[in-house]
Amino acid sequence: MRIFRLLLKAILRWAPAEFRERHGEEYLEIVSKRLREADSRGRMSVWPFAARELAGAVTAVLGMRLAMERPVAGAGSATGGSSTGGRETMMRTMIEDGRQALRVVRRNSGFTWTAVVVMALGMGAVTAIFSAANAYFFRPLPFQDPQRLVLLYETNPDFGWTHAQAAPANALDWREQVQAFEDIALYRDLGVWDVVLPSPDGPLVVGGTSVSGNFFDVLGVRPLLGRTFTWEETFAGRDDVVMLSHGLWVRRFGADPDVVGSTVLMGSDAVEREIVGIMPEGFAFPADETQLWIPYGWEPEALSSTSYRRGHWVRPVARLARGAGLEEADAQLQAVVQELQARYPETNRVMGAGLAPLRDFLVRDVRTPLMVLLGAVFLLLLLACANAANLMLVRSNDRAREIALRSALGAGRLRVARQLLMESVLLSLLGGVLGLGLGWLGAIAMATRTRLGIEGATQIALDGRVVLVILSVAIISGVVFGTGPALRVTTGGLQETLREGGGGGRGTRSLRVAGLLVAAEVALALLLVVGAGLMIRSAYLLRSVDPGFRVDGTLAVELTIPSSRYPHRDQVLAFWDELEDRVEARPGIERAGMVGWLPLAGTGWTSQFQAEGWPPDRVGLEIVHRRADRGYFEALDVPLVRGRLFDASDGPETPNVVVINETLAREHFPGEDPVGQKIAYDRRPTEESIWYEIVGIVGDQHQVSPGVAPRAEVFESRSQDWGRSGWLVMKTSVEPRSVVSAVRASLAEMDSGIPLAAVRPLREVWVDSLRRERFILVLLSAFGAAALVLASVGIYAVTAQAMRRRTREIGVRIALGADRVDVLSLALRQGILVIGLGLLVGLMVSLVATRALASFLFGIEPTDPWVLASVMALLGGVGLVACYIPARRATAVDPVTSLRAE
Repeated sequence: MRIFRLLLKAILRWAPAEFRERHGEEYLEIVSKRLREADSRGRMSVWPFAARELAGAVTAVLGMRLAMERPVAGAGSATGGSSTGGRETMMRTMIEDGRQALRVVRRNSGFTWTAVVVMALGMGAVTAIFSAANAYFFRPLPFQDPQRLVLLYETNPDFGWTHAQAAPANALDWREQVQAFEDIALYRDLGVWDVVLPSPDGPLVVGGTSVSGNFFDVLGVRPLLGRTFTWEETFAGRDDVVMLSHGLWVRRFGADPDVVGSTVLMGSDAVEREIVGIMPEGFAFPADETQLWIPYGWEPEALSSTSYRRGHWVRPVARLARGAGLEEADAQLQAVVQELQARYPETNRVMGAGLAPLRDFLVRDVRTPLMVLLGAVFLLLLLACANAANLMLVRSNDRAREIALRSALGAGRLRVARQLLMESVLLSLLGGVLGLGLGWLGAIAMATRTRLGIEGATQIALDGRVVLVILSVAIISGVVFGTGPALRVTTGGLQETLREGGGGGRGTRSLRVAGLLVAAEVALALLLVVGAGLMIRSAYLLRSVDPGFRVDGTLAVELTIPSSRYPHRDQVLAFWDELEDRVEARPGIERAGMVGWLPLAGTGWTSQFQAEGWPPDRVGLEIVHRRADRGYFEALDVPLVRGRLFDASDGPETPNVVVINETLAREHFPGEDPVGQKIAYDRRPTEESIWYEIVGIVGDQHQVSPGVAPRAEVFESRSQDWGRSGWLVMKTSVEPRSVVSAVRASLAEMDSGIPLAAVRPLREVWVDSLRRERFILVLLSAFGAAALVLASVGIYAVTAQAMRRRTREIGVRIALGADRVDVLSLALRQGILVIGLGLLVGLMVSLVATRALASFLFGIEPTDPWVLASVMALLGGVGLVACYIPARRATAVDPVTSLRAE
């Protein structure tokens, strides 16, 4: 009801002021009462009623506006006053035009449904994409005064960092010294980590994140129950607190308000923490999977160590002080940055920093894809409008004699044009209402393939803004595609129209206009289908890329070994060894191994390095680190290029060894054999540096996506660089997920208190790494298919109309002995000319416009000749078929029947 009243009020604002003052509120109340009555009969009665009333309001407002511009003769004398009579005449005219438009639309059901479906395709696409754009760009973030929130990041030209996470010590210095910030909070931006909670049904694994104690205060978010953290709880000794999400509170604790103040055992180590607050429903920042928040728990004295300035793992979010602007805050930030560069040259020599409004930072990765999709949607909407205009033009030509007779009986041209515009707006609104439903279904379908909305903040929703925009676009579209046909019909002479209405060659000029519209449709369709073709070709090339490891028949499970029950290194290593042996003994599992971070799932930590004997100025920058064992390489069939893999002799007490990938060997040891050389993870090694011997080189594994080249990477031995958390990867001879129960059983035999945090076949990891490309591919393919359908409908409609207009001519030609093949080629000639013109224009536009897709393509250029040629052939073939069907039908008509045709 609220949305309906808002839309109705927005429409009535365009009505004349006098009507609004005298009848606006009364009209609003009457219609609202009728809507409530429809609602009492069921929701299926509400939507048709609302659509009819909105469409009627639009046509009424248009009618009043047009009537004001052309006063009715004699209106004043008929009613006793020009003002009063004008209003009454205006109201009568408005009602008559609205009823007439509804009658025409209802009477011509075939035409109506065709036009409505055509517009619904365009409006549905607009609804789906604008719903996502609304979530990203327009819907307010769920924070207090979000326009005052900025996100800080670090930059480093040596490492190629542009929006990197910050070192904790640097961020704390910014907090103390930048006066333009009211406060700065810190949070973890590496994805959620898995937290184990006890539950009656066994251990429950939920997503958690670490934050500073002022995190919720800076964001301006208040808890539903309890309190938030304090700044002092950021540090060790006071960090034994936790905040729960609304969903976790309901799911795990049955929405019991008494849980606030109670304690809960958390993590695989069963650490006791006090539940101090419950967050509001829907709050999940900084990630959608976040279900609980805990303080960092830093040791205050450790913040002065080099490690807190060398490592970068926090994301600072600041609230601007009242009255402070971005430029002032940035100037103060840069002053502090320069001071830190001078004070800590070892870690901050070239370390810079920057800031951006929080929303701009959160949408930085999706801005370009959404702009591309919005552009594609705009093209599809233009195509739908051109198609609807063609249909209206064909329909208005069929009604030419009716309209001429109306004019002959006294109807003014403005009245006739207004009537046609009302019909087109009504059709467009009906298409918009149907498009809203299609778009909402499309948005739901998109959400199953990729996330829509800002991570941890806002999600897609069909809110009032989306509905208002779509219905506004529908009204504008109706005016756009209805103006041409209305002008075409009302600008011709009365006698000429009546004369053409009875002849066999009528509507020649209108057919030329329709042909130009079809050419525009073909050009727009070509542009959309070329975009889809480029993405399909790119996806094919991406799928042919060797990721560097076995994808099919492999499974990965994540787990964490608790320190409370396995406090020593040797116990942890023995646990991993026994677990691998146990799962390998299970049927269907051929090999198992451990890795700290899965390939194609992102990168872990990075560092610099220097090899023994290198000059001081020779440094390797930004190498990726991963922990693994021999079983990992063998389970995933990672090829050994040179040297050896880790083996049982590489123990905790033996010299440190590493395996590197081919990219590291090629980039940092060109023309030499790195096997046997020693490296240290320091820019300038000292006596305290730890040295690692390179014992082998393995094939490259893509760390982020098949479309992103592998980075230089080093693997540390799981037995030497040990850890409690990691992924157990397995090669299977059966369907991967079918062995999950066997893995759980093996783990339960060793320790029933350790749950599997995640289960992922490597095929799913590979598919997820292409999520962005697949998202663009699916949508552009859908738009391209819709464009093909719309272009085909337009070509068919115009060709059928042309054949109908030339029925008598075709009959005469056949009666005089013309061959049907000659007549068919004559009939196809005009269609081929129109299609050829559209393909030529579309090709020229495509050569420029498709460059917007360059960042999404892999292995091909935006002007790939094979794609362009294939799409032109496809669209040309579809167009010829659409021309041939009505042309063939026309030539099959009996000549006698043709000669009798009107």
